Parts: sequence; C-alpha cells; structure tokens
Amino acid sequence: MLSVRRSIATLALLGAATGLASCGSSTTSPSGQTIVQVKDNFFSPSSVTISVGQTVEWQWAGTTNSHNVTWVVTSGAGNSATQSSGTYSRTFDTTGTYDYYCSIHGQSVMSGTVVVQ
Repeated sequence: MLSVRRSIATLALLGAATGLASCGSSTTSPSGQTIVQVKDNFFSPSSVTISVGQTVEWQWAGTTNSHNVTWVVTSGAGNSATQSSGTYSRTFDTTGTYDYYCSIHGQSVMSGTVVVQ
C-alpha cells in the first residue's frame, strides 16, 4: 500500500511540474504559428523556441504606443512597420538565435529572442 501512495505522490508531482513548465510559454495559433504579443513596451513572451520552417507571428495588443520588430542582425528578413495594431510574421528556415527589439524603445527596454532548433 505504501508503494501505491508513493506512486500516486510521484505522479502528482510530475503533473504539477509539467503544468509549471508550460507557464509563460508562447501561444500557438490554429495554423501552427507561434504567437508573440506586442504590448505596451514589452514582448510577451520575450523568448520563443521553434523548429526550422516554423513561423512566428507578432500581434500588436498594446493600447498606447506604436512599436516595431527590428532585427539586431539583418538575416534576410525585413523589419516590421512601426504600428499600433495589426500583425507581422516571419518564417525561420535556418537554425540559430535571432534577437530583435523595438527601435522606438531600444534594446534595453523592449527586446526579444527567437531560438530556432
């Protein structure tokens, strides 16, 4: 009986750990795109990890300021327009770490990362 209790306790802990691991993760749209929200002076989530060939879509969800997605290192994709609503998408075909920021607010205030595996 003690063995059964330990098994149940172990399963409960694993379930809780799995739930916590998913906190703060990005959202995926019905089309399979990873969603990053552009809010008032921050990206949410600020870091996402995707597979080669996947698309990230930034959705403007703030209420006061215009923002953009500006790539730290230009890598074949253009920057987004400066806007206060709408979306911007980019498909990543090469592994690597892609850093971006809002050029209006600067890297130290509003930045994010896409890790492509």
